[in-house]
Amino acid sequence: MNGNELRVGMVFRLDGELQEVVASQHVKPGKGPAYMKCKLRVVKTDRSYERTLRSSEKVDLVKISDEAGRYLYRDQAIAYFLNEEAMEELQFPVSALGDKMLFLREGDDVKIKMADQEVIGVEVSDFANLKVSRTVPGFKGDTVQATRKPATLETGAVVQVPLFINEGDTIRVDTRTGEYVTRV
Repeated sequence: MNGNELRVGMVFRLDGELQEVVASQHVKPGKGPAYMKCKLRVVKTDRSYERTLRSSEKVDLVKISDEAGRYLYRDQAIAYFLNEEAMEELQFPVSALGDKMLFLREGDDVKIKMADQEVIGVEVSDFANLKVSRTVPGFKGDTVQATRKPATLETGAVVQVPLFINEGDTIRVDTRTGEYVTRV
């Protein structure tokens, strides 16, 4: 595949490493040949950098597959997942998961994105049902100033919830935005 055909989300091998296109822009200067200005992410190290690829430069596109998985546990820097199709344990850096990690409980189902037998990403469910482990109780008449209060969930995430939510309640959270949706 030529360098000018790269689009956001594509994964390819460059310099012996898997790279994911985070952002791309086709540039056609007044003089000289066209080129692609890309922001790339090295899959293994989660390091991002910018690179210019000539239109004639060849890259090896890698096929991405989504496989069913389950979140097992984490240590300081690594999250562990079970690939349910191959029944093998896989590792992925916690830093690459970002805010998704705040809403994952042990045993939750995930979608593991694989390329060349390497984990390149993990997708969690759009919504998570989580128990409120700590919040201040609501008092009668406290709606004068605020209609929301902070609540700590069982995973350690803190979200803003309505005043009627109490400790022990289970709530649905949108994992994409980190916002309260409803009480379950």
